[in-house]
Amino acid sequence: MSSRSVFNAESGAARSASGLEREPSRWLAQDAFATRAVIALGVVVFFFHLGSYGLWEPDEARYAEIGREMLALGNFIVPHLNYVPYIEKPPLLYWLTALCFKMFGLNELAARLVPALSGLGTVTATFFFVRRTFDRRRAMLAAAILTTAPIFAVMAQVLTTDMLLTAMTTVALYALFIHYLDGGWWCWIAYFAMAAATLTKGPVGMALPVASMAVFLWWEGELRGAIRRFHALAGFLVMVAIVAPWFVAISLKEPGFVDFYFVGEYLKRALVPSYSHEEPFYYYVPVIVGGLLPWSVLVPFLTWRRMSPNPARRYCFAASATIIGLFSLASAKLIPYVLPAFPPLAVLIADGVASCAWPDEELSGRPGAPDSRILKEVGPLISLTGVGAILVAILAPMFRSPYPMAVRPALYGIGAVAVAGGAAMTFAFLMRKPGAGLTLLVLTLAGALLVGSWARLEAEPLRSYAQLSREVARRAPDATLICYRRYVQSLPFYTHRRVILVGPETELTYGAHHSKDAAGYFLKTDAQMLRLWSQPRPTVLVIDASDLARLKPKLGAFTVIGSEHTKRAVLNRDERLAGN
Repeated sequence: MSSRSVFNAESGAARSASGLEREPSRWLAQDAFATRAVIALGVVVFFFHLGSYGLWEPDEARYAEIGREMLALGNFIVPHLNYVPYIEKPPLLYWLTALCFKMFGLNELAARLVPALSGLGTVTATFFFVRRTFDRRRAMLAAAILTTAPIFAVMAQVLTTDMLLTAMTTVALYALFIHYLDGGWWCWIAYFAMAAATLTKGPVGMALPVASMAVFLWWEGELRGAIRRFHALAGFLVMVAIVAPWFVAISLKEPGFVDFYFVGEYLKRALVPSYSHEEPFYYYVPVIVGGLLPWSVLVPFLTWRRMSPNPARRYCFAASATIIGLFSLASAKLIPYVLPAFPPLAVLIADGVASCAWPDEELSGRPGAPDSRILKEVGPLISLTGVGAILVAILAPMFRSPYPMAVRPALYGIGAVAVAGGAAMTFAFLMRKPGAGLTLLVLTLAGALLVGSWARLEAEPLRSYAQLSREVARRAPDATLICYRRYVQSLPFYTHRRVILVGPETELTYGAHHSKDAAGYFLKTDAQMLRLWSQPRPTVLVIDASDLARLKPKLGAFTVIGSEHTKRAVLNRDERLAGN
């Protein structure tokens, strides 16, 4: 793929002037090439090294284990974690993860397929939306911006609910707007997508698209009549028909579900600052700026005032502002929560970048004269970022955190890619070749992300207990498993066994209080743990090294059979027996 051919495709405005409307075969061929390029970029970035490292603590291992237990227990109504009810989230992610396990086996690749496919689906939906409402050039650029946005690319390789929610809300957002333009059956796609989003993370899946469209219609002065225009009452009934069966079924099976989920997980998380993840109102500002680097650095210099009016631009602004505003108002905040705002933000940035790179085209309807003056600072910025990565790698031994040293080779690689790519794109922009420059920018960012994926492999011992759990499964296949003071999420997934927890119940509190055999699996004191440890049957204790040193005099003879980061796995047998 040449650097010239990607972003120099004809735009929608130029298509008429250049006569392409009389050559539909050429037009379709260019669209087919653009579609393949967008999908290929997403596949490479999102699927590279996807199954090469262990599940990270705590989220990935937790959600993978819930999917595994669905298959093991045959219970697809009540999610279970460590074989007790776990009802913090609706089940769609667990259902899809269990399906991947059924099809491809219990492994990391299968566990991460859902977020990777969701990320790819979001990028593809963004491409087709922008292609329909703007032009091919902006569509390719928006898809590329979204694919190479660091937070988006990273979260497409992490098993959480956030990327699946983003995919569903994005489809709903786009379908609602196309229905606003053209009517037809698009609103029904939106309602199905909102129902799926609700089964992923609850009512927020409906709230984000509906609130975004409502704000846009209010802005346009068209809010009156919206219920009839969007068949809202029938759509609401469709969504209820899709989501209600699970909510009713789990409410019947788990009488405490309504209070725990709707009151605790929604009302308290949204309104009670001390309930969960309390952060300041402006929390998402640096998250969005950093998560969209380096594209976000261009925003202050883009000249949207010179663009021709487009309701899709206003809609994306209303949607991104609404989503960011709603999440900022909520008390509970985490970095991935704001991911649904990234697709409309990518559209806005792509629109601004294209209008600055080809300024005359937007107003005249003819191919614009290349103008890269606003973009020429990007290359030096990328090169400086690369120099910074190399400096961090050089100074890694001086940091207190173990991460710079662990990912040192990847930092050198990222730095080299950024320095070289930055120099190349600087030359292209100085030569006023915006298509080539933007293509080089995308390829540089994609290359940095691919090299950076090695950092996950190098950091695995710091963020995952997969290796320790595999060692426990291998050396003590029939042992009783105990986690001391902290529930290690990876342990039941890799050993396929239930774990006894000593100390705080933390996220397992609901399950511990609603499980008939909780007394045997949730121990309160060291004395209870030591009685279990001293029994004749093989027992493995997974414990922090500091706690092991403190309890060592009370444990008697044991063998360390696994070690990873701060955790140790010890067997209540001597080394000779442990090796049998």
